[in-house]
Amino acid sequence: MKKILVTGASRGIGFELCKQLLEQNHEVIAAYRSHSTAKALLDLEHNSRNLHLIEMDVNSDKSVHMALNTITEQFDHLDTVFNNAGILDWGTLDKISTETFREIYETNVIGAFRVSKASLSLLQNSNNPLIVNISSRLGSISWRGHSQLGGAIAYQCSKAALNMLTAQMSIDYKELGVRVISISPGWVRTDMGGEQAKYEVQESVRLFTSQIEKLSPSESGIFVGEDGKIIPW
Repeated sequence: MKKILVTGASRGIGFELCKQLLEQNHEVIAAYRSHSTAKALLDLEHNSRNLHLIEMDVNSDKSVHMALNTITEQFDHLDTVFNNAGILDWGTLDKISTETFREIYETNVIGAFRVSKASLSLLQNSNNPLIVNISSRLGSISWRGHSQLGGAIAYQCSKAALNMLTAQMSIDYKELGVRVISISPGWVRTDMGGEQAKYEVQESVRLFTSQIEKLSPSESGIFVGEDGKIIPW
């Protein structure tokens, strides 16, 4: 049984990730931003003694530190942190506003940085700690111009920045014994992904979590897809 923190757990990939991790008998700490959007998660809590809910706004230093302080009071370590919280805007380069660009970076990049940094002391108490940054193929600079999807420029840039964060954390945290990877869940039918996406959320989560399980204990600083193939930065 692993102790696993999942951000953005109230809906979509985060919610399904919590469900599947619980089915695998892991102990899950599900972080959500607001009670108003967490009804399904609250209902799930009633049916699982291994699910622990924590309110956390990844955009706030104070909220993240308060949440991690609470987690530290209950748990002596974390084995895995899934930085899943994220937002998307489909605006193109000529349409996106600077404010929307800033908001997306705040959540998708700085939020992941906040949570990772605040979780570090608990991760170091694990025998095999891992940070998983939920990225996207849209963040691959090498593949720009070769994707079937257009727009979402702020989202694409944020995921490229998240991948750089992954690469640097994997270097800096190596001496602490903490591995860090980026993984793309594929194009998923969620509120963010839309109805035309390739995967149902259950299949996406099953696929990318199975790829994480296949990684060797030494693999870190990689960008991989739900199919197990390395994605170029």
